[in-house]
Amino acid sequence: MSELALSASVGINGHNDSNDVIEVQKALNCISKKINLEEALAEDGLINDNTEESPTCIAICAMQSAILGFKNPDGVIDPNGKSHRALTKAVNKLVSSVSNLFLPKITPEEGLKDEDFEHAAEMLSCDVAAIKAVSKVESSGSGYFENGMPCILFEAHIFSKYSQHQFDESHPDISSKSWDRSLYLGGEKEYKRLQKAMSLDREAALMSASYGRYQIMGFNHETAGYDDVEPFVCDMFLAEKHHLEAFVNFIKSNTSLLESIQSLDWATFARHYNGPSYAENHYDEKLKAAYDNYGTL
Repeated sequence: MSELALSASVGINGHNDSNDVIEVQKALNCISKKINLEEALAEDGLINDNTEESPTCIAICAMQSAILGFKNPDGVIDPNGKSHRALTKAVNKLVSSVSNLFLPKITPEEGLKDEDFEHAAEMLSCDVAAIKAVSKVESSGSGYFENGMPCILFEAHIFSKYSQHQFDESHPDISSKSWDRSLYLGGEKEYKRLQKAMSLDREAALMSASYGRYQIMGFNHETAGYDDVEPFVCDMFLAEKHHLEAFVNFIKSNTSLLESIQSLDWATFARHYNGPSYAENHYDEKLKAAYDNYGTL
């Protein structure tokens, strides 16, 4: 659905032409999970005489609340109005995203050249060896698994947060209120967890994994330079240079990270990049050792 064509208004006190109503019903059914629509609308082109009690109008109000944040939704969609544009965008985003990931199989552009690291170091005003050290420690020097998929780690506690904890009881293996190391499957098996979560809440799932050579979390897509999580994840599949570009943007957005990589303060860098428990995994020590190694080459 590239365009949701309407000849007149649909909804409460709308014109409610049957063809227009069918198009709106189809669109609302398409995003039913996003607007918490419990039962699919009948795609019959009908609006109840009492429009405020019509399931289609109620669903329009739910869309306006969930997507547009309306506190007092009016339950009507006017041609080319704010609700019309928002519904069209939501449907197109969902439909196009199906082919963005996993299918068809993508052969990525793997590897980074010295000039890529040099450019990144110039952008961050830091040593080239510092960039290479992070590259080495975060994903063992590669942003992809052997199957050609970007390295990921799915975080159940993050998925729980972004899916409003609604799957904690039904799917405890992928949704947990607190971090639990035992839930990790590791390596390529993490995609099984990600795909399972995507079947429940695609956007929350994509926000809840770390991707690529620098293991940037999906929920950090904006600081990595992307307006949406979908294009961020898609770029992680396409080329390793995108991993580095996202890393540079992410570091530039955080003063503590930027200053610590410039000054080679690895403890501070690890604390902000890997979290407060960085010392348990000796991230700061690993980063320093990798930096010292690259610095002598």
